[in-house]
Amino acid sequence: MIGARTKTLPPAALCEMLLRQSPGCAWLLKRDGSFQAVYGDAARVFGRPATEFGALNFIHLCGPSAQPCWTARLECVFAGQTVRAAEQFGEAAQIFAITMFPIRRFKGEIAFAAGMAHPLPQAGMVLRTIATLEASRARMAELLHDHIGQSLSAAGLQFDLLRMDLADSALPIPQRIGEIQAVLETIVTLVRDANRELNPATAERVGLRAALDRLAGCLRTNFSGNVRVFTDARAQPPPEAAAALYRIAQEATAQAARRPGCSAIGILLKSLRNGPMLEIHDNGVDGADRCPEAAGLELMVMQYFADRAGIELQISSAPDNGTVVRALYRSPILRAAGPRIETEEGPLSDGKRGRHRESPDPQTVEVGK
Repeated sequence: MIGARTKTLPPAALCEMLLRQSPGCAWLLKRDGSFQAVYGDAARVFGRPATEFGALNFIHLCGPSAQPCWTARLECVFAGQTVRAAEQFGEAAQIFAITMFPIRRFKGEIAFAAGMAHPLPQAGMVLRTIATLEASRARMAELLHDHIGQSLSAAGLQFDLLRMDLADSALPIPQRIGEIQAVLETIVTLVRDANRELNPATAERVGLRAALDRLAGCLRTNFSGNVRVFTDARAQPPPEAAAALYRIAQEATAQAARRPGCSAIGILLKSLRNGPMLEIHDNGVDGADRCPEAAGLELMVMQYFADRAGIELQISSAPDNGTVVRALYRSPILRAAGPRIETEEGPLSDGKRGRHRESPDPQTVEVGK
């Protein structure tokens, strides 16, 4: 009827309409991972309509290798954290940036874990590009170490022999040769530094603790804030896991240094009962809420390295506590027992550091700016 007043709906009904007709997808999970509600275009994310989710479990929709990580992430959400990760629900499905956060009742009790999915355009191409870049880094590192570096060292040795042969010459030739050798030594040092930065296997060759120490040193050259490193001498992951943890540390610290307001970055390598854990934390302002797609791509890069080595990855952030990246490597035997990234007080959460489980008298090395 023309001129009739439109009936005003209550705010709750308006929110329901918005969520259900949104082109995106959002959901509420119970503590066991079962769905309380699903809104929006669920078929686009999960490959099935929202009407089928009554008897489904979110964890079971993830791939077998990702299920332990998502179980641990769900525990963290119910402990008060906000977690983010990149995920695809099906081998040929699109990759999405998933954000999960706690939903509290009026008295503060956490009732549900809310989830939201943001599409990551060209995600498959990004992963292929990462693999290509890693292969290129390895080839470049090999070229620098096995060819350029060795050739420069050989040239320096030949100059040294020539200088000794001409040591008794009245001409200033030995002095000139020494000056040339000094230039060669500088070039060799630059080549070695570039090789260490490019080589994906740096942690395999020098050890994860030494690699993290070098990473902090490189970070301090361009970052004006404070960088601190704490490493437990007993945390000794196998070579493949050490390489993946180092690459995660590289990505996490680079992202931290770019965050607005970041003035402190901490790198911790801990020895827990269930395996070595790397923790990167900073006090910058997380930009995921302003640009979820960009944040999802950053997460995807770290997740790529974690998946290659069977590492459980958790990323959480809070306005007052910055961002924390945790990467836990457990042996295949412990991995089969279920996910547990935890402290004596339960899963680590923002604003509550806890004490990690380890034996007494840790051999810890601290390097601070």
